[in-house]
Amino acid sequence: MEEERDWLQMPDEIMGGMILQRLNAIQILESVQKVCRNWRRICKDPAMWRVIDFDIYTYISYQKNDFYYYSCILFPKNDFDYYSYMSYTMNYLEKLCKQAVDRSCGELIDIRLKGYGNDDLIDHISRCSSKLNCLRLTACDDITPWGLSNALKRLPHLETLELYEFHIPKEEDIELIGRNCPLLKFFEMEPMCVGGDVYARAIAKSMPALRHLKLFGLKDDDNGVQAILNGCPHLESLDLRGCLYLDLDENLEKLCRERIKDFKYTPSNIQESNEDSDTD
Repeated sequence: MEEERDWLQMPDEIMGGMILQRLNAIQILESVQKVCRNWRRICKDPAMWRVIDFDIYTYISYQKNDFYYYSCILFPKNDFDYYSYMSYTMNYLEKLCKQAVDRSCGELIDIRLKGYGNDDLIDHISRCSSKLNCLRLTACDDITPWGLSNALKRLPHLETLELYEFHIPKEEDIELIGRNCPLLKFFEMEPMCVGGDVYARAIAKSMPALRHLKLFGLKDDDNGVQAILNGCPHLESLDLRGCLYLDLDENLEKLCRERIKDFKYTPSNIQESNEDSDTD
């Protein structure tokens, strides 16, 4: 008969580095650290918080069976409404995220926020994490372009920036990102509206060190792509598959394939034909 393993006696380097770090920050703070004293000690180690994955959708899914608690315990029955519930939840999540950042003791190098974030939170992250190398933001509606630019001034080592479902209204906002992050090598952006070639020109002017670029929403003008080729001479990967309205000139497409090792692009007419075949 096989001897049962005692998980609580597992070495710290295995429990912390190989197992617990596979969970996101909310799961660790809400559940894992409460299992026993040993796990709580491991969860307080700054090495556990060099990479933080903070996904609000995980929390909402985890708490969906506790809606009764929020509606009947936290708020008087007659006064409860959805907005009160969400306000409480967001304030609580902000405190959790700041707690995770603080536990890194300045050693944070990679953080992903998904579904929640505001200017105060991104400011706190930048003030406590000067070594940050990678920042990924998805659907963080309350982080403004000003708040992001202001935070990036304090992140001189940032090399990777991903912005998905993010509202960036002006060309100047993109240029500020480039100027504040001179070491930026990987940039991915999916704005909440189709930005066209103003985004491409801003990237070309302000991000000369880029190695990887992934864009969504470029329109059917070749000028933006040409500007990127001219302004980002070190580019090794360019992904334009999310630019549904982009039709490159044949010569420009050929030039991209010759100069860029990993060039991904699907002409809009092919995308439309694929959509039509899916509906048949």
